[in-house]
Amino acid sequence: MNILLAINAAAGTGNTLALGRNLAEILRKRLGHEYHVKLHRAEGHEAIKNSAWAFTRRHPEDAVIIAGGGGGTLRAVIEGVGIEKPNQNLRLGALRMGSGNVIARQLGMSMDPMEGVEDLAAQLLRKAVVECCVIGCDLDQAPNPASTVYGATLGGFGLFGRVPQALETYHANHPHLHHFTAKSVGIERLTNVEYGLCLAGLCSRAAWNPQTLPEIEVQQGDHTESFNILAGALMNFPLGALPFRPGLAVEDPALSLHLIPYRSRLQALSLVPRAKALAKEAKIFRITADTPVTLRVTNGERMPFFIDEDPLEAAQLTLRMAGTLPFITGKNFQPNLSQ
Repeated sequence: MNILLAINAAAGTGNTLALGRNLAEILRKRLGHEYHVKLHRAEGHEAIKNSAWAFTRRHPEDAVIIAGGGGGTLRAVIEGVGIEKPNQNLRLGALRMGSGNVIARQLGMSMDPMEGVEDLAAQLLRKAVVECCVIGCDLDQAPNPASTVYGATLGGFGLFGRVPQALETYHANHPHLHHFTAKSVGIERLTNVEYGLCLAGLCSRAAWNPQTLPEIEVQQGDHTESFNILAGALMNFPLGALPFRPGLAVEDPALSLHLIPYRSRLQALSLVPRAKALAKEAKIFRITADTPVTLRVTNGERMPFFIDEDPLEAAQLTLRMAGTLPFITGKNFQPNLSQ
């Protein structure tokens, strides 16, 4: 069996080559000589995507790829392996080596990557695998042909969709402060705090100038409606940090899109402190393989949003349930939490 340990050196506060070698050695010791472990440490999502693509095509009948990074790293692996024609016996694993690590936490992985890789080795031998829903997002980038990005965790729209880009800029301007704070309080805890503070700042800006909120047309089948969007999320399982309740588990072949229309300046200011109450105002769209949803910016401008922590923008996008991929679960995984 062929295993690729794909470590994103740029994820979180940085992942060293020594750490990658230690993780690879644990896999070799726990799995034995029948498992061939290759370590690939790369800088950034594009390099991880390319390594996953090459590995699955080199081993078309038997491939395991373990993503050492966060949500963006895992998204890069998914895009590399592909969803339309997945390889035979393909399995994916996720370690908590990034900032959010949402899917890895949902799959019951340990916070310590050393413990996590021990867990993955044991679960791989037990053949503990779950089919997880994959997000498909078709971007209209005319005049070029439409392109598609994939995700496993979350999409953000409106003010929520602007947060990763704002934080990316902040981290680039203050790298030493971010690294020190993450080491002091923990990267996942810091990420939650930063998201909340950044969103509060964006809410204040929107209340001051509501014209910055895009007007979108939402179409699902024969149903179409238009409104200015305040905030929204695309989810395939519940997240404690978000007020939306999708009513789905990660194994369900469906997505839940929640969009809060803009009503007033006061509503924008109260988005963070009254998140649960405002979430009840959201328009909810259940998305399956047969019922995609298209969002179109009516003034022709490009709308910022994100898929699995990666900032994107488009004048039009179609969200769909793209399929499923098999993930190795952690020992603490609890199936069907939303049931």
